[in-house]
Amino acid sequence: MALQPRQKRNLRKTLITITVLAVVTLVLTLGLVLGLRSKKNSSTTSSSTSQFSEAWNSPSEFVLSKNFSITSTPTVRSYEWTITEQTAAPDGLARPMLLVNGMFPGPLVEANTGDRIVVKVTNNLSKGTSIHWHGMFQNGTNWMDGTVGVTQCPIPPGQSFTYNFTVPNQWGTYWWHAHSQSQYLDGIVGPLIIHSPEEPQLNNYQEDIIMMVSDYYHTDSSSLISWYLSVDSQGTEPVPDNGLINGRNSFDCTLDSQSLFPTGLPCTSNAPKAEFDFKAGTTYRVRIINTGAFADFQFSIDNHTLTVIEADGIDMQPVDVQRLPIHVAQRYSALVHANQTVDNYWVRATMNTNCFNVPNPALNEFVTGIVRYEGASTTDLPKSVDWTASAWAPRCLDLTLDMLKPYFAQPAPDADVQVFITASFQTIRSDHMNLGYINETSWSPLPGNATIFQAQRGVTAFDPSQLIVTLNTTGVVEVVVSNFDEGSHPFHFHGHIFYVLGWGDGAYVPGKTQLELTNPLRRDTSTIPPFGYTVIRFVNDNPGMWAFHCHIDWHMAAGLMIQFESLPQDIKNFQIPPEMAAMCAAT
Repeated sequence: MALQPRQKRNLRKTLITITVLAVVTLVLTLGLVLGLRSKKNSSTTSSSTSQFSEAWNSPSEFVLSKNFSITSTPTVRSYEWTITEQTAAPDGLARPMLLVNGMFPGPLVEANTGDRIVVKVTNNLSKGTSIHWHGMFQNGTNWMDGTVGVTQCPIPPGQSFTYNFTVPNQWGTYWWHAHSQSQYLDGIVGPLIIHSPEEPQLNNYQEDIIMMVSDYYHTDSSSLISWYLSVDSQGTEPVPDNGLINGRNSFDCTLDSQSLFPTGLPCTSNAPKAEFDFKAGTTYRVRIINTGAFADFQFSIDNHTLTVIEADGIDMQPVDVQRLPIHVAQRYSALVHANQTVDNYWVRATMNTNCFNVPNPALNEFVTGIVRYEGASTTDLPKSVDWTASAWAPRCLDLTLDMLKPYFAQPAPDADVQVFITASFQTIRSDHMNLGYINETSWSPLPGNATIFQAQRGVTAFDPSQLIVTLNTTGVVEVVVSNFDEGSHPFHFHGHIFYVLGWGDGAYVPGKTQLELTNPLRRDTSTIPPFGYTVIRFVNDNPGMWAFHCHIDWHMAAGLMIQFESLPQDIKNFQIPPEMAAMCAAT
């Protein structure tokens, strides 16, 4: 008996065992096909960290320099990146990864609002790639958004492409990642921080640090996608093997054989965790970014209250929490006061396993890092205890709307256009593959093309795999997203900040469902509750082809994406660099 699509976790043990055995067999076969080397597991319980080179992971990248000048005078920030395949061991298990300049996570991009960011990307992989600048408006440079199949074709192997765009009128915490296939799961990811003298909390902290949290898979994403997009998975998403904070964590190597996808790769237990130096009396701005594929996290620091001041690049009225839920692609900033006894404290990023359909016996969902106060032991593990309040909810949801209020208040503008979309998983194809659908369309990238080039030529009848809403005039668009799935979906809108007017269970009833219109939350990634709805509004004033998709990577690969064609007459006048068309011809 096979595992049924998207079946809940109250499965009998025998069903899980059969499923795991089937998965293991499939992955071993995929490994042979892909030429992955299966090496003898070199598991050890040694606590030595001597073999963990700093070459691929630089903790200093996550501490923002005091020497960076926050100014309103714009400048050009130039970077040169080379993407290669290398072996790295973020948690002690050595696996092939895709690294930018040999680093995981990749290099920090830091700028001021108004600056121009120029990044030359050289692709030394065997497949095409791209970089998406998550949260950037790209107003006037839609073709720099980096979304394969929408705003560009992949950068071909052995070739380079230069992203060149400005960042006016926005600041906060962002990130960059590959937007080709599922490559960011394999390492093409990094932080993007934009400063401004206008930030309201700028003088209320002395230090500025980044904490990137993510789920982590020991099997390469191509193999996992191949399995997930097959009838064998029956819609069950791959469950992570571990989690990371700033690219680091430990893994019990003896559990590799129990994983849903055993690797047999070299592994050393007790790999080092991420560590953060605190000084008593100092206030830290902690920028938390979920750069994972699937898992919703609850973030906390033992004994330290988190004062949330930013969500997805929008300043918030300060609100104190002990735990902070953060779904895939979301970002928060929190002020943390180093006001506790000089000691070591656990940083916790705990996965909400309620949102996984099957267990992974190898997974320790309690991901941790360490805060070390100046004067405390530099080697002892923390003895701090977790907050006792706020038990896990059975679903993956955001902070409530009444908790997140923008610092700079804006009422929601009246809507000129209303768009209704549904998100679901269906097995309506003849091959019975379980795919994601927005309305009745399951998205897949166009081979050797992108919808921006078609729109520039004036195409109005797009491929059936492209669900495109055309918005011909400037105005306010209300989008009602109804989720017909049992899982939550963190939807991200490229090129825009939107107003989150409301979300809830069941169906949205126009004119009856209560909405927040006075000063609603504004952000770029919002979680649609299971079997529920979310209502958003955005101002349609940014010409281009803009993706709106679930940021759970497995779901986007399965087709949960829609595009908004904003102001098509302006798109026809885009001056797209000619080398971008050449990239399409080469793929």
